[in-house]
Amino acid sequence: MQSGTYGLSYDVSTRATEDDLPHGWNSRRAETYKQLALCLERGHFARLQKSDWICEDTDAITTYYTMLMLRTIPPPGKFQSTVKGLKMHKIESPCYDISQEIVLGGRYAAALEGPTPSTLVPENVPSAEPLGVLLPRYTRRSEAALNPGNWRV
Repeated sequence: MQSGTYGLSYDVSTRATEDDLPHGWNSRRAETYKQLALCLERGHFARLQKSDWICEDTDAITTYYTMLMLRTIPPPGKFQSTVKGLKMHKIESPCYDISQEIVLGGRYAAALEGPTPSTLVPENVPSAEPLGVLLPRYTRRSEAALNPGNWRV
């Protein structure tokens, strides 16, 4: 097997994790993610973001085995009954990950393109509080959404 950098990503059902029985585990999502993180860190994976993990200088078999080990997070059977997806990725070059370049404040998103929630705007992005509020498409009306102090333009 070819050695190199491998990534893995998972998708866990929030409803199956948080809904009350008999439809779910009635547990906090954060605890599930904590248990997954502990398991992946034992396999020498590092978190890139949320459910994307990476391990350098490994191989496909080791990565596959690490994926199988996720079945062991407590309580028994939880992962198997809540997982929606689990994938392995061979990363040929770090240049294929443009996460830092495309996020707000990165190379390809150096400025706001429209009204943006204030706490989502990094300090390195020029912004100001708007004089009024015209809610962006698909944003639900709420007291907080109508407060100009919660937006940056």
